[in-house]
Amino acid sequence: MNVGIIYNSFAYKVLLPEEKEMRDTGLAIGKHLALFGHKVQYFDMDDPKSIEELCQSELDVAFDACERIHDDARGEAYVAALLEFLSIPHTRTSSWLISLGISKERVKCILSYYQIPTPRFQVFHNDQEELRSDMKFPLFVKGLACENSIGIDEHSLVNDTNELRAKVRQINAQLSQPALVEEYIDGREFSVAILPGLKNQVLPISEIIFRDLPPEHRFLDYNAKWITDSERYQKTISVCPAHLTDEERHDISETALQCFNILGLDSYARIDMRYRDHTPYVLEVNQNPSISEEGSGYVRTCRAYGLDYGAMIQVLLRNAIVRKSENLSPRTGRPGFGYCSQVTTDLFQFETSRL
Repeated sequence: MNVGIIYNSFAYKVLLPEEKEMRDTGLAIGKHLALFGHKVQYFDMDDPKSIEELCQSELDVAFDACERIHDDARGEAYVAALLEFLSIPHTRTSSWLISLGISKERVKCILSYYQIPTPRFQVFHNDQEELRSDMKFPLFVKGLACENSIGIDEHSLVNDTNELRAKVRQINAQLSQPALVEEYIDGREFSVAILPGLKNQVLPISEIIFRDLPPEHRFLDYNAKWITDSERYQKTISVCPAHLTDEERHDISETALQCFNILGLDSYARIDMRYRDHTPYVLEVNQNPSISEEGSGYVRTCRAYGLDYGAMIQVLLRNAIVRKSENLSPRTGRPGFGYCSQVTTDLFQFETSRL
């Protein structure tokens, strides 16, 4: 098959740790697909000439590993939309669902509508807004449309109004976006990966262990994810499969699968949550989790399930091809714009009614 690898090279800049991983992921995917006998072409979304070549290509399928457009994660939906416009099946979920999922506020509203537990929250557009009376300290502050723990640091957990205003001001200024302020859930932290297919599969659950870090530092900030010589990184480990009772495993797995289905997703995803008082609170639904060959949580859970890296890539590619055959436009017979379940239709109506 003629397979396009859609990725970011970041060739125009000195790479940050997460950018190096994004670039290397695209290259690793292409390497493994070539080993399976596919004809592989690379398309760099940071290069206008490469984008023109994509528009003129005759790909059978695209493996979309692009995470940013013009250095902004909020632009990743544009790539999926371009592939859909070109009628090229791709491994990501549909572009409109990517756009929907970029806003953490919108996702939390939808999950709450379907009675999925998620921390109480408030969006701050500036540091002078008043905190609602039902929001109690400690609170956790992060960007409304951020990924890779960017903007999360040792000051993200706030205990009073002054700390809250300072962190909101930092998010607004440095990330050029509103701040999402959430109730802090101090329970155990889990990541639940979903493998798409004819029957979506919950993979072995991972638990994030913070070892002997003090309680106020037990969360995944940028250092814990990316700065290998930092104390936070060295004292934060992932255990997969997590040590859980049957009841805990059932509650966490079912909640993750409900999130996946409610949002109408049909590609690989990871749901992050904290478990407290027998309740799984959903922190985030990551529609584009890292699938780097080394060190990726999603890949570790696939290995625990029995899939090595090459097999995982093949499963994700096959899922895109199956979606193509199942989702043909009745007018043209060409691939449509992604899976559209009844739940997805309900969501569209729900979102439209809020505008």
